[in-house]
Amino acid sequence: MRMGLCLLPHGLATFTGRGLSGLSLRKGRLGSRYTQDQTPFSRRRRALHADVLTPRPQVEHPVATESTEIGEVSQAHISRPFAGAEFSALLDKEVLSKARAVLQSSNIPDAVLVEQVFQACEKFAVLIAEETQSGTQDPTSKHTPAANLLSLEEGKDRPKMQARKNAHALGSTGNAIAQLLSSTAYRVIADPKVYITPQILSSYVSVQNLLGRPRTLPEVFRLYAGKPVPKPESNPIQYSNPSTYKPSAHVPLQIANTALTAAIRIKNLPLCFDIIDHSVCAPAYRVSKFFRKAFVPLSGAALAPFAIYRLASELSTYQSTMDSAMATRVVFAGIMAYVGFTATIGVVAVTTANDQMDRVTWAVGTPLRERWMREEERMLIDRVAGAWGFQQRWRRGEEEGQDWEALREWIGIRGMVLDKTELMDGME
Repeated sequence: MRMGLCLLPHGLATFTGRGLSGLSLRKGRLGSRYTQDQTPFSRRRRALHADVLTPRPQVEHPVATESTEIGEVSQAHISRPFAGAEFSALLDKEVLSKARAVLQSSNIPDAVLVEQVFQACEKFAVLIAEETQSGTQDPTSKHTPAANLLSLEEGKDRPKMQARKNAHALGSTGNAIAQLLSSTAYRVIADPKVYITPQILSSYVSVQNLLGRPRTLPEVFRLYAGKPVPKPESNPIQYSNPSTYKPSAHVPLQIANTALTAAIRIKNLPLCFDIIDHSVCAPAYRVSKFFRKAFVPLSGAALAPFAIYRLASELSTYQSTMDSAMATRVVFAGIMAYVGFTATIGVVAVTTANDQMDRVTWAVGTPLRERWMREEERMLIDRVAGAWGFQQRWRRGEEEGQDWEALREWIGIRGMVLDKTELMDGME
């Protein structure tokens, strides 16, 4: 009991920052014998107490000068959580001023200028994400009551308190800057005069992913596919409506994966549904997949009979046992049968493969062509199911709740099955 009373004043002195002299006001609570002059500290604790109360010199942090470019901004330039006029001036120079030039322009803005805006936003978003992560990270790894009690004696609570102060500062200034960058990027990309290129779309998705604000991504995906295109050299600006089935209007799978990762991180299930609907479920993505992966094989299959007939006619000249026309027909039928049977087995093997499936599989009766065409959709839905369900394989099937039931119903409407019984562990 005597040792506990000795540690308690020391802990209060450390957390309140007023020293042990401030404890003399609490004689009535702790007892008059445990004052600053009469506390039974050992030599080691007195030395530690003097070290804690000794003021530390303030370290000057380097800041960015006016001539510093956005590419040269490092972690040291924002060591203090986004404080200083230099950082604000650099943000206004590299992002806000260029964004205003794009938005206030009466003509079609230069594509290079628009790309520079999003590249600058992406670099600032990287700095904010790194600073937020390092500022909120707790330097102590032990959080048990015994470890906290020992930390009072060893003086380890100073960096812990500093980390909490940094986290509080980052929660106000960091969120304000993140909101400013997010809204600025959305205003630029949603401006009717701005033509959205794949590079701009990739930068925008990366910015919102780093800032943790992916709620505008479905709308941007819709604009990327169907936003009116400004006609060059038109004054006033005229627009043409693009086709939503155009292959170039599809959202790349890598960008869709990044957007879905951001939505999963904030645990927004309806947002995950919208991202999937406006990316891999869009008509442009299916048309693009057909031309990228199926057009060449189908073209080869269509030209194969002509090539095989030419080959059969040439091979028929190397025999003398039957008529040349009869030999040509026999060779043609044999080669066509071999190619046709082999291609059929290959198509069935590709479309029915389920090694890549985790929790979401196709329902019985789904056509093979639809399975192949919608495989990316099933893959992204499988990611969502894996993120909302239990991570332990032996606990799968025990999930419950409103979100889980909505996810199961949404998957069933799309011709898929969540946690098919015969494919679960131990149910083979």
